[in-house]
Amino acid sequence: MEDFEKRQMMKDVGARVYALRTAANMSRETLAERLNITPQYVSEIEQGKKCMNMSIFAELGRVFHRGLDELAWGEAPADPGLDGLVRHLRELSPVDRDMAIHILHLTFRSIQELGREP
Repeated sequence: MEDFEKRQMMKDVGARVYALRTAANMSRETLAERLNITPQYVSEIEQGKKCMNMSIFAELGRVFHRGLDELAWGEAPADPGLDGLVRHLRELSPVDRDMAIHILHLTFRSIQELGREP
């Protein structure tokens, strides 16, 4: 990753951290306390001036109930087909959901096998 790309990513991640923190009505001091870092460090992360280590990044995900991919790259564009499938899976009983997931895994394996050249 080139320096420009790294700086841009730090700014983008910082902007997401700021947006999540302010949406949660959380002060920098409160977030810093939860992450066991200083408020100044939170400020530098939000401004894209500092890169955080993985343990802080993972804790941010936990604090804001977000996946690390969303923190790093932003929200994925909506996919109506995928969203509908997830909604249907969530509506199933645990036993039926496990069965449906098993069937999907078998289907994916079959698709991969069919797509391979002999």
